[in-house]
Amino acid sequence: MDAKTPPEVAKPVKAEPENCPSIWPKVPPAFVRTVLSGHSGLGLVAAALIYIVCLSGTVAVFLNELKLWEEPAAPTQTHASPQAVQAFAEAITKAHPKAGVVYMGLPTWDMPRLYAYVDEQVFVADAQGRIAGEASSPWVHFLEHLHVYLHLPETLGMIVVGLIGAALIGLIVSGFLAHPKIFRDAFAFRWAGAKRLSQADLHNRLSVWGAPFHFVVAWTGAYIGLATLLLFAVAGVTTKGDIAKVTAPIYGSIPKADPRPAPFPDLVATLAWFDDKPDLKPTLISLTALGTQGQMVEVNAAMPKRLIYAERYTFDVQGRMTHKLGLSDDGLGKQVFASSYPLHFGSFGGLPVKIAYGLLGVALCVVTSSGVTIWLTRRRERGRPAERLEKAWAVIVWGSTATLALSAALWLALKVPPVWVFWVPLAVLVAAAVALKDARFWTVSLRIATSVALAAAVMVQAVRFGGLAFDGVALGVNLTLLILAVVIAPWRRPLDRAHA
Repeated sequence: MDAKTPPEVAKPVKAEPENCPSIWPKVPPAFVRTVLSGHSGLGLVAAALIYIVCLSGTVAVFLNELKLWEEPAAPTQTHASPQAVQAFAEAITKAHPKAGVVYMGLPTWDMPRLYAYVDEQVFVADAQGRIAGEASSPWVHFLEHLHVYLHLPETLGMIVVGLIGAALIGLIVSGFLAHPKIFRDAFAFRWAGAKRLSQADLHNRLSVWGAPFHFVVAWTGAYIGLATLLLFAVAGVTTKGDIAKVTAPIYGSIPKADPRPAPFPDLVATLAWFDDKPDLKPTLISLTALGTQGQMVEVNAAMPKRLIYAERYTFDVQGRMTHKLGLSDDGLGKQVFASSYPLHFGSFGGLPVKIAYGLLGVALCVVTSSGVTIWLTRRRERGRPAERLEKAWAVIVWGSTATLALSAALWLALKVPPVWVFWVPLAVLVAAAVALKDARFWTVSLRIATSVALAAAVMVQAVRFGGLAFDGVALGVNLTLLILAVVIAPWRRPLDRAHA
């Protein structure tokens, strides 16, 4: 070797191979495909839960109307006299002496009944306060639990739904950040051309127009659900796990049990306290351990000029107000908490707000559905089709609407438990879709099934209740269901993806 040769030339470094070895052992390609498929499947499950929560929440906006539709024969009244309330409370206590807590609802604009919750039963009163019969609404109860708990154990269910709300917030925010021209193109829509482009435009336009609503319902849903987890954490740190002490400022305190006999509370005097207070409208009376020394009377009073769901007052046996919970004026935290429920469920502002919430809820379902569809379409265009996921998603979108409508029809007709009618056929349909046919077949078939099930629910309700199905709120609900059946029906054959 020449002495003048530079060392770096004299000692050449061996080149690294083009594909550097991984720190992981070599994995068969089939295994990698399986793992990726599982990863995508988990993402689809998360999207499915978001969609089901959005769908059930949209319907749940009209819970009170659906209660009147499910049990239209129960007596209604726009106003209940204090004497009727007193008589009803005494009759319920006599009929159910072991009931620990009785919740009495006073007539409101969207629930014109004097009713009482006793455990899982609901009883209604006539104008004189006599028990007129039971008016439980098991299908509406099923719907409410589907949205709030996903039919999981209640605490776990609220946390899961809260996490879904948090995920939805993330999707809303990231969607805006990913589309910097989203506001400029707020009214751009490509009706002609590729189906994916029109779907993307629909997705983006509904996202923009409904953004305030979508964010509010997602935020309040996350807040309501995850507040439960936060309360348990705070209780574990501050009160040795005593959750009642932590929730007392927002839910009120639980009285100590004292079974010694005591006079029945004077509800006439209690309600008279509100006579000269036009900004307070009693809507719910909570009666605990009636007829004992440990009894307590609490009244929720709506404040029409405020967003909070109610202010809560406690009364003694003579009807004198002894305590105000302070949801309306005792700190920002309480007011935010008390406002989250009306904001989430649209229970403020009357029927126009409910209708707006219903329409915007439908838009949120469309945004959720089209978002996943666009992702699956892009995969197909890039040469990585996920046919099983496409078929499963088609079933989730339209199968959940079909089984939800079917659960109402079968409950009214045969008292078949709606939980089983919703979840079991949906699971069977997803499994069948993965193995059979294509996404277009399942979309068309399940849209037809949804239309038929909606029409069947109307028919069964009309047969069961006769003329009551064509009067008042029941008529409005039935007409709405029939309109939905017509709109959802597939009037034209969907385009094949290959030609979209």
